[in-house]
Amino acid sequence: MKMTNCRFGFSKLLLLPIFTIVAVLVLLCEVLFAQQVGRQFRNISVDKGLSQSTVFAVRQDTLGFIWIGTQDGLNRYDSKNFKTYRPVKEDNSSLQSYYIRCLFIDQQGSLWVGGNQGISRYDYKTDSFVNYKLPHSVGEWYICAMTEDTAHNIWVVSVAGDVFCLKTTAKNFVPVNLNTLSHGIKKISYIGIQRNNLYLGTDVGLFEIGDKRNTLSKIKLAVDRPYINDVFIDNNDFWIGTEGNGLLRYNIKTRQNSYFTHAADKNSVADNNVRSITKDAIGNMWLGTFKGLSILNPESSAFDNYYHQLSQPFTIGQNSVRCVYRDRQNGMWLGTYYGGVSYYHKDDIKFSLLSQNTGRISLNDEVISAIRQDKNGNFWIGTNNKGLNYWNPRKNTISYYSAHENRPDGLSSNNIKAIGFDNAGNVLIGTHKGGLNVLNPSTGQIKRYLSDVNNPNSIAGDLVYSILKDHQNRIWIGTRSGLDQFIPQSQQFVHITSDKAGKRLISDDITCLFEDSQHRIWIGTTNGVSQFYPDNLLFGNTGNGTLSEDIVNCIVEDKKKRIWMGTRDGLSLYDEAKRSFVSFKNRKNFLDGTIYGIQPDDEGNLWISTNRGLVKFNPDSFFIQSFDESDGLQNNQFNEYSFYKAADGMLLFGGIKGISYFYPSAIKQQPLPLKLSFTALEVFNKRVNATDGTGILKNHIDQTEELELGSDYKHFSIFFNAFNYISANRTHYYYKLEGIDNDWQRTDDLKISYSNLPHGQYELSVKAVGPNGEISPVRKLKISVLPPWYKTTWFYLSVFIVIVVTSYISYKIIVERIKTLHQLKLERIDKEKVHSINQMKMDFFTNVSHELRTPLTLILAPLEELIKKPSGDKSSGKKLELMLINAKRLYNLVDQLFEFRKTEMGTRRLKVAKGDIVSFVHEIYESFHPLSEKNNIRYTYYSTEAKLSFYFDKDAIAKILFNLLSNAFKYTRPTQQVSIELLKRDEMVLIKVEDTGVGICEADLSKVFDRFYQVNNREMNLGSGVGLAFTKSLVELHHGNIIVESEPGKGTVFTIAIPLSDAIYYNNSDTEITGYELSVVTDKLSVTDSVEPVTNDPVEINMNIKLLIVDDNQEILAYLEDFFKQRYQVRGASDGKMALSILEKEPFDLIISDVMMPVLDGLDFCKRVKQNINTSHIPLILLTAKSETSQQLKGLEIGADDYVTKPFSTILLAAKINNLLRLRKRLKEYYSASKEIIPENIAFNTLDEDFLKEAIAIIELHLSDSEFSVDKFSREIGMSRSSLYLKFKAITGESVLDFVKRIRFKKAVELLVSKRYTIAQIAYTCGFNTPSYFSTAFKNYFGVMPSEYLEKNEPVKR
Repeated sequence: MKMTNCRFGFSKLLLLPIFTIVAVLVLLCEVLFAQQVGRQFRNISVDKGLSQSTVFAVRQDTLGFIWIGTQDGLNRYDSKNFKTYRPVKEDNSSLQSYYIRCLFIDQQGSLWVGGNQGISRYDYKTDSFVNYKLPHSVGEWYICAMTEDTAHNIWVVSVAGDVFCLKTTAKNFVPVNLNTLSHGIKKISYIGIQRNNLYLGTDVGLFEIGDKRNTLSKIKLAVDRPYINDVFIDNNDFWIGTEGNGLLRYNIKTRQNSYFTHAADKNSVADNNVRSITKDAIGNMWLGTFKGLSILNPESSAFDNYYHQLSQPFTIGQNSVRCVYRDRQNGMWLGTYYGGVSYYHKDDIKFSLLSQNTGRISLNDEVISAIRQDKNGNFWIGTNNKGLNYWNPRKNTISYYSAHENRPDGLSSNNIKAIGFDNAGNVLIGTHKGGLNVLNPSTGQIKRYLSDVNNPNSIAGDLVYSILKDHQNRIWIGTRSGLDQFIPQSQQFVHITSDKAGKRLISDDITCLFEDSQHRIWIGTTNGVSQFYPDNLLFGNTGNGTLSEDIVNCIVEDKKKRIWMGTRDGLSLYDEAKRSFVSFKNRKNFLDGTIYGIQPDDEGNLWISTNRGLVKFNPDSFFIQSFDESDGLQNNQFNEYSFYKAADGMLLFGGIKGISYFYPSAIKQQPLPLKLSFTALEVFNKRVNATDGTGILKNHIDQTEELELGSDYKHFSIFFNAFNYISANRTHYYYKLEGIDNDWQRTDDLKISYSNLPHGQYELSVKAVGPNGEISPVRKLKISVLPPWYKTTWFYLSVFIVIVVTSYISYKIIVERIKTLHQLKLERIDKEKVHSINQMKMDFFTNVSHELRTPLTLILAPLEELIKKPSGDKSSGKKLELMLINAKRLYNLVDQLFEFRKTEMGTRRLKVAKGDIVSFVHEIYESFHPLSEKNNIRYTYYSTEAKLSFYFDKDAIAKILFNLLSNAFKYTRPTQQVSIELLKRDEMVLIKVEDTGVGICEADLSKVFDRFYQVNNREMNLGSGVGLAFTKSLVELHHGNIIVESEPGKGTVFTIAIPLSDAIYYNNSDTEITGYELSVVTDKLSVTDSVEPVTNDPVEINMNIKLLIVDDNQEILAYLEDFFKQRYQVRGASDGKMALSILEKEPFDLIISDVMMPVLDGLDFCKRVKQNINTSHIPLILLTAKSETSQQLKGLEIGADDYVTKPFSTILLAAKINNLLRLRKRLKEYYSASKEIIPENIAFNTLDEDFLKEAIAIIELHLSDSEFSVDKFSREIGMSRSSLYLKFKAITGESVLDFVKRIRFKKAVELLVSKRYTIAQIAYTCGFNTPSYFSTAFKNYFGVMPSEYLEKNEPVKR
C-alpha cells in the first residue's frame, strides 16, 4: 500500500515538468497569435450607411446614439442603422450646416453641432434643430470647438479666431473680445475648461482666459509658439496635440513640461502631427495623428502604433485620424479622413483571419475544403481550386502545392477534399476526381493512386472525401465508391464491401469517417450513417433512426463521449441506449439548416459552422451564441470538411473566404450592463414628435410612461435600443403586449409594430438579452387605444336619447300617418278608378284603331278603284268622292288615336328636320280657309318673323295646330274670329291660337288637357276624346309647353312655346333627325273638289305569273283574289301553314301575306319561306295593320321584300308587285346578256347567293366530266330534279343545262385566251366529247368559231 502511494507520488513529480512545459508551450503559442492579432478594429464607412467617409467629430448622447460629424452631413448611428441630417431648403428647423467639425454634449444632455454655418442645437422632442447664426469672416470658416463653463454658459470658437458665448439667460451667441490679435493669434482650434478656468488652443500656443473672461495669458510650454490641435485635460496634466511638434505634456500645478516626438526606428509616436487625444478606460492615451494611431502608456512611455493596411483586415480605416472618442461602454471611436469610423473595444470579439488577402501570409485560394495539423504544429490546408497550402505559424510562411498538366509528379487535382498523415510523416491527400495523393514533405515527391478497373488492388474510386488513421495506425480511405483500407507498405488497397456476416454499408457514397473513444468508426454517407468495428471487420447497427435528409457532413465526439452528427437538415445526437439518432431540428429557436462542421472545445462546448455564421453551443445548458461576419469571421458561409482543432486547443474553420481561427477561451465577453431605451414612435410609418400636431407625445418617448392613441392611428411602431455597440448583432430583444401576446416574442429589429388593435388598455414590456444571457431591466409602456367615436360612452348615451325621442316622435307620426294613409287610400281608390276607366277607354280605342284598319281597307280600296274607273254619272262620282273623304277622315281619327297611344307609352320619337316654321304654319292656316268661309268666321294669321328656321317635327306641329284650330272653329259662332299669331321670344317660338268663342270657366281650365274630360258635358276634342290631351303630349315631346287662357263668353287663347336650340334634339335619344319633309295631311277636303279619274293601269297583265295571297280575313282574301285574277294566276290561303303546304306542291312567282294570322303568323311564314332553298328566291310582300316602324323593320330583317300597312291602296299594291316582278325580269335579262356569272349581282338574298356559289363549285369540280348530267347535279347539290329546275329558272331564267353550259363555255374562254392549250385540249377539259362538237356548240353560243373568237378579242398590235 505504501509502495503504491510512493510510486504515485513519484509519478506526479515526474509529470510536473512535463505539464509545465506543455503549459508554457500553449502560453507561448497564444502569445504568438495574440501578438499577431493585436488590437482589431471594426470599420464603419459609407458601405454601412455613413453619409461621407471624412469624420471630424464623434459623440454619444444621453440616450446612447453615436453622433458622427462628416464633411457632408450629421449622422446618427444606433449600432445597426444610420440616420443622416442635412440642411433642407426653406426648413428653418433643419440642420443649417452640412460641413460638421465639432460636436458637444452639455451637462443637460443637449447635443450642440458646430459647422460651416454656425451652431445648431438638437431638440430631442421634435427631432429638429434650433439654429444660431454667427457672424463670420470671408474665406474658410467653421466652428471647431465648444465647451461649457460652471455657470452653464456655452463657449465656442471658430477656426478664424472668433470666440462666442451663449449665456444661460440669452437667446443668441454674442462675440467675446479677447484681443487675440495682440497676441498674434490668427486661428483657434480648441477651447476647454479646468476648474472654472477656460483655455484656448491657438496657432501660437495655449492661453488661459482670465476670471473676468476678457483677457488672455499665455502658458509657457516645452515648445515655443506651437500650433495646437487638441488638448486633453487629465486632472492637472494637460496632454497637448500639436501640428508638427508631436505630443506635449504640461502639469498645470507644477508647471513641468515634457514632450514626445516621432523618431525613426524607435518606439515613438507615429507622427508629429497630433490631431486628437483621448484617454481609454485603463489610462492609456490614444493619439490620432496624421500617419496613424498611437497609444501611449503614460507609466512606461511606450507607444503602440496602428496603421491602415490594405491587405490586412481589422486595421484602422485610414492613417489620418482626425478625432478619438470614448463611449460609455469604454469603446474607442476613431474618426478618419477617408476611412470613416473605426471602432475598438477590448471585449469586442474578433476572430483571426487567414485568407487570400492577408498580406504576406496569404492563401492562394478563397474557398477552403480541408484543414489538418501535422506533428510539427504546422497546418496543411486544402483548397477548392488551387491545391494544397502549407502554413508554418512560427515562421509566418505559407508554401503551395498545386496540380499542373505538365507535371506528372505533382498533385493529380487541385480540388482537395481530405488530408491525413501516415506513420512515416507523409501527407495523405484526398482529391476530387484525382484519387489519393501521398506527399513526402521532406522531398516534395508526390505519389498518385488512381482507380483502375483492371487492378483489384487499386483504390475504389477517384473521389476521395475522407481519410482516417485509427488507434492502431491503420489508414482508412472513404471514397464516393466505397470504403478502402490503405496498406502503405504494399501500396495496395483492400476494399471493404461487406463484413464477415455479409452485411454491407448503408451506402458506398462516403462523405466522412470518424473514430470514437470506443474505437468504432462512424461512416457518414449520402444516405445515412453506418458503424464499423475495424478490429473484427463488422458493420454495426444504428437502429431505426435516420438522419434528416440522410446526407451526413460531419461526426464528432464530445468530452462526455456523446456522438454528434451534422447533416444538411440540422444537428443530431446518437442515443446509445436506443441505438438511434435524436434530431434537434424541431426544437424551437434552435439550429436549423445545413451544418458543415462540429468541433468540441476543451470546455465542453460545441463550435458549429453553418451557412449563417459560427455557433457556440453548450449541450448541457443548451445555451447558444451566434457569430457572423460582423464579428470578423471570414464570411457567414462555411464549408464542409473544413474544420479542425489544433494541438494547443486553437480551432480553425474554413469557408468561402478563407479560414477563421481562434482560441475558444479568448472568445469570451464580460457580462454587459444593458439598459434599454425607447427611441422613437411612428404612426403609419411617419415619425411622431412632441409638436407635430397629433397630440400623442408631449415629451420624447423615452420620457413618456403612457401613450394614448386615437382610433384613427391603427398602425404604429415603437423603436427601442440597448445601444450595445460591442456586440449589437448578438443582442436580442424580447417584447410582450399584455392582452395580445401570451409569451415573449423575439425580434432582432429595433422596432415593434402593431396594426388594428382593438380599443382598450395595454402594457408593452420590452427587454434586451445580451451575448452571455444577461438581461436588461424590463421597460414598460402603457398604451391606451381609444375607441372610435361610435363606440364611446357619450355616443351610446346620445343614441339612447335619440332613440327615446325618435320613438316618441315616431309614435306621433305613425298615428298621424295612419289617418293620412286612410285618406290617401280613399283618394287612391278614386284615382285608380278614374285611371282604370281612362285606361279601358284608351285600350278600347287602341284596339278599335287596329280592328278598323282592315274594314277601312275594304272601304278605301274599292272606293279608290271605283273613282279611278271612268263614269258618265257625275252625281255618282261626287257621292263616291264624299264617301272617300269621310273614309279618310275616319282613318285620320283612327291614326290619331294610335299616335296618342304611342305618345302615352313613350314609344313615339320625334322626327325633326330643319324647316321654316313661318311658311309651314301658313300652309296649315291656308288649309282651314275653306272652313272659315263656309262658317262665315273671320280668320287671320300674323307673324313677327319673315322666316324662322330650326329643327321641328312637321307631323307633330301639324297635328297640334290641327287639333287647336278644329276646337277653335267648333266653338266659334259665325261672324266671330279665329286667329293665329307667331312670334319669337327668348330662344323660343310662340304660336298662339285665339278665338272669340264660348270660352271656358276658370274651374275647368286646369282640366282641359285631361283625357276624356268634358266641359259642361262637351268634349274638348273632335270626337276621339283625346284631342287636347294628345296635343299637350306632342308639345311636351317637342320639349315645349302649352298654356290656356280663357274667359267665358269672350273666348280662349292657346299658347304653344317650342325651343329653337338645335342642341336639344342632337342630345336627345328620343329624337330622330331626318333630311326629308313631311306633308301636311288634313281631312278637311271640300266636297266640291273633284278628283279626276285615272284610267291608265300601271300593272302589266301576265297570266303566266302565279301569285299566292295569304290572309285570314276571307273578305280581304276574296277582294285581292278578285282584283288580281284579271292580271295573274292567283291562289289563296287562309294562314301560313296552309300556304307552306301549297308552296311544296306548286311554284309561285310572288307571295302576298298578312302578318297577324292564326296557326302560323306572317313573320314566321316569311322566315320559313326565306330560309328554304326551294322558296328563298320568291319575292314576298307583308300586309299588316301594325304601322309601327319597329314592326316594319322586323319584317324586312327576316327577308320580306316589301311592307304595306293597312288600309292600303290596291293600285299602290299592284304597282309594288309590278316593280318587284319587273326587277326580277331585268336581272334575268342582265344575266342572259352577260357571259359572266356573279352570284352577288343576281341573287336577292344570301341563301340564293350561297346556292349559286355551291352550284358553280360543283360544276367546276366536274367540268371535264362529259357524263355530268342534271340527275348527278341534283344529287350533288341535294335537291330534286324538278326543284333544281324551278330554282334556276326563278333565279337565272334559264334551265339547268343552260347554266352548266354557261359555266363550261366561261372556262373554255379563259383557257382559249391563255393560248396555252389546243382546241382539243380545251374541249376535253370543259367536258365536251369531241372537238368538233365543242366548236359547233361554241359557235351556237357565241356566234363565231373558237379561232375567230380568239382573233376577234386579240388586241391589235401597233
